[in-house]
Formats: sequence, structure tokens, C-alpha cells
Amino acid sequence: MRLVVLTLALAGCHVATPPAPAAAGLTMHVTLATPPTGGDVAVASIALRLDQLRAVSDRTASDARAAASDIELGLGDSTDVALPSAPPGLYSAVDALVGSSADTGLDVQAVWHAARVHATLVSPPFDVRCATPVQVDPGHAARLTVQIDPSGWFAGVDLGGAASDPDDAGIVISSDDNEPLADALLANVMASFSLDCAPQ
Repeated sequence: MRLVVLTLALAGCHVATPPAPAAAGLTMHVTLATPPTGGDVAVASIALRLDQLRAVSDRTASDARAAASDIELGLGDSTDVALPSAPPGLYSAVDALVGSSADTGLDVQAVWHAARVHATLVSPPFDVRCATPVQVDPGHAARLTVQIDPSGWFAGVDLGGAASDPDDAGIVISSDDNEPLADALLANVMASFSLDCAPQ
């Protein structure tokens, strides 16, 4: 009788499944929007290369575990970059770098009043901040959403004042051609980045 009772008692017991490991780290979601049509400048294509995108916390701005490189986007593209080893901290910004000394960061093809516009740009490092920082600790993962809106990139850029060389096909904007226009366009590009920081 005791054996039957013991067997029934053991049969009613079960071993608890160990809890899943606590989530941690960061996910960076990066989106390049499609600009609306109908303006003076019609954007035909964009090739954007982020040579570096580094999450910035109250503890570090230079930890490789919170950084990604070689992120490439076209019009309407988005991508998720997982950084599961990002160190603990209160994250409030990302440090971005469009291109590098060796690579063009931004290549834009557009049309302005039937004239072809071709812009190639590289940026210095710049910060994008979120309104509300987010904490990353064991059990507290975060999502940093970087949105890039090209709808205002050509705002205030005086394409009518562009100079052209005989070998140029339309208006060329770069560090070598129409540099003041390149500076104005680059300022608009950097200003078009926005960041939202939220728990995941």
C-alpha cells in the first residue's frame, strides 16, 4: 500500500521548467523613408551607407559591443541590427557616420526641372538624440529606432545657382563640385535623422 501511495505522489509531481534567460542588449532598427512626390526635386534613387552606427549611453560612447558598421539602405528600406552584448547603461543617443574617407556614404539621383541631379556625400560623425533615454540591464532590453526622412534634403539648396563643368551630366554635387550646395545638402541629411529609444 505504501508503494502505491508513494508512486501516486511522485506521479503528481513534475519538475519545473527553468525560466528562459533574461533578455538583454539592444536592437537598432534603421529605416530610410520614401520622400513624397510633387516637389521641385524628384528623387529617383538613394544609396545610403552608414559606415558606423554606435549607441551612446551614460557609461560609454565607444564600446564596440554597442556598434554596427556597413549598414546599407535604399529608398523605403529598413533593417534590424541586433547587439545582444551591448553593455548595461542608460542609452540616449546614437553616433552616426555616413560613409568614410574610403567610401561614399550617400549617392542621390534626382531630377530638378528636367535637369539631372547627382549628389555624393560623406559626413563627419554626428549624434542623434532621443527625447527619453532607455535603460539596458539584464532583463531590460531596448530598441533604438533610427528614422531617416529624405523629404527635406533639398530644402534651401539653390540648384539654380549650381555651376557645371563641360563634362558634367546635369548638376553634380560633391566635395569637388558645387561644394556650398554639398554643405547645405549634407546639413539637411544629418538633420533628417531622428531617434526613438524604447524598452523592447
